[in-house]
Amino acid sequence: MAATTFTLVTTVPRPHRLATAVRAIRAFGGAAAAVALLGDHGPAEAGIKDPRPRPARTD
Repeated sequence: MAATTFTLVTTVPRPHRLATAVRAIRAFGGAAAAVALLGDHGPAEAGIKDPRPRPARTD
């Protein structure tokens, strides 16, 4: 029988906080510039739908 050695990983590599913050600012800034300069709100299907559906009309 062969002896097998398992190495325990005690730390999980995390992305740098500064890089994550810069990436978020760049994404938000790009979206804000697109809306302000181009008037582009993106595709309609990408928006948030109303979580409260309207009741059916009984006219």
